[in-house]
Amino acid sequence: MIHNYFTLYHAAMELHERLAGGCLIEIYSTLKNELTLSFICQDSRHLNIVVVTHTPLFSLSTKEHNHNKPRNSADLMIETCNQRVSSVRISPYDREIQILLADNAIIVLQLFGSKTNVILVRENRITDAFKQKNSLEGLHFQSDNNSFSVLRELEALTMNKTRFCERLTSGDVETLPEKLASVLPGFDSALVKEVMKRWNRETGNEGLFIAFQSVFYEILDPEAAVYENEHGQPVFSLLHGAAERTHVFDSVLEGLTDYSIKMWQFLDTKETLKVLRLKLERELAKKKKALDSFNPELIAEFARNYETFGHLLMSSLYEPRINRQSITVKNIFEPGAHDVTIRLKEALSIQKNAEEYFLKASKTKRKLKAMLERNSRLVNEKNKLAEIIASTENIATPKEARKFVESHAGILNTSKTLPAKNRSSALPFRTVKISTSATLFIGKNAANNDLLTFTYARPNDIWLHARGAAGSHCILKGVSMNQLNEITQAAEIAAWNSAAKHSELVPVIYTLKKYVRHGKNLPAGQVIVEREEVLIVKPVRPLSVLE
Repeated sequence: MIHNYFTLYHAAMELHERLAGGCLIEIYSTLKNELTLSFICQDSRHLNIVVVTHTPLFSLSTKEHNHNKPRNSADLMIETCNQRVSSVRISPYDREIQILLADNAIIVLQLFGSKTNVILVRENRITDAFKQKNSLEGLHFQSDNNSFSVLRELEALTMNKTRFCERLTSGDVETLPEKLASVLPGFDSALVKEVMKRWNRETGNEGLFIAFQSVFYEILDPEAAVYENEHGQPVFSLLHGAAERTHVFDSVLEGLTDYSIKMWQFLDTKETLKVLRLKLERELAKKKKALDSFNPELIAEFARNYETFGHLLMSSLYEPRINRQSITVKNIFEPGAHDVTIRLKEALSIQKNAEEYFLKASKTKRKLKAMLERNSRLVNEKNKLAEIIASTENIATPKEARKFVESHAGILNTSKTLPAKNRSSALPFRTVKISTSATLFIGKNAANNDLLTFTYARPNDIWLHARGAAGSHCILKGVSMNQLNEITQAAEIAAWNSAAKHSELVPVIYTLKKYVRHGKNLPAGQVIVEREEVLIVKPVRPLSVLE
């Protein structure tokens, strides 16, 4: 319901109360699909509106704090900076929040799920856009449509049962939910489902009309709430008493912000559990491979043969020794069997060779005993891993994930896979949070560099190091090679953690970790790097580092 028209209607009214008469400071983007609009309200408090554009899982959220734009942010729509906000309104016919500025420019938040965009409009022409700027710039933009209004249309239907029923019986849509969605503008699948839920089927269309009225009046006076569905995923709702374990908020904006925080945590948990599960599955595969390669019958046969050879040699002490490298004797233990040829050590007598075989038999028996014990442990560990992997299917929330990893850390040695809240302090590396999704890990010394690069880092993590200078290995997680803003910020910190930290500019190489390898006979911390790229950056000391 985060993109529902009524959610945005109430959000726009709240934004108008906060922003009208205030000032838009600037618009910038730190992440590829995230835009921030920074304001000073009439009461001199700071308010940031954050819009996520690439996924239907997010809409808009707000942050209240002093203005502090992150480094390496891209400034956008700069002509709107320091403009006074005249008003904020919702489009009467679509899911667009319009922020009207004093110079008659309009910033339009088009909150269309995965097609969300932010555009700048002047004189009914699009002059700038966060997404698809080249294709949108110059197009006509219709800011109003006097012929239609979502609220006026719904209000008219609530006042006229006959009109509602006539609309319901007209047209060629087959299913009732589809019919309701076509008849009731602004009603998405969640609201249609709620109407169907409240409808007593025995009452026919009249009962359906009453159910529609109750839902409509409820969303006009909403109860902003966030709860978890059966999969642990956060859900936002305007409906009263939406679910148990519901967090209710005084405003829609507060609810949307809480939902966004919980959704980021949920997605981080899913990624954490994915990494953890892959690690467990790799460990399970290793156990299975070790068990499959174990052949106790073959080892036991070797022990028996060595002991037999010793006894046969002792029984042949006085046989003539023609060949110093081997001897052929009768098999006294199996009458009628072929003679046995036994390899000998040339420098030893027959008796000493027999003692060697008895010693081999004894060592092989001890080895077999140890391997049987190890095999038993492997079976138990394999079964335990299989149980743990199965139990991950029941984990739904970040809290459950942290509790799960902490409770199994001693068995799995996976404290490194804790969710973001606790992960950094559990690792033997310095860490810096670059963005919501990106974290930089910094090695402390040569041995620690090797541990970071070749034990903790994954193949598609980004590896960074100051070129031509001693320094820390740095691993950037949570970004791809095309996210240059985050990589540049990480490179600045990598430069600071090198012997060249006091230089004006430092070249920093970066590549995927899979292109970094140990060199033959190289000391700890030294590596061979392939397919590297170079950034020339100014060393920057990170503001917040976790040891």
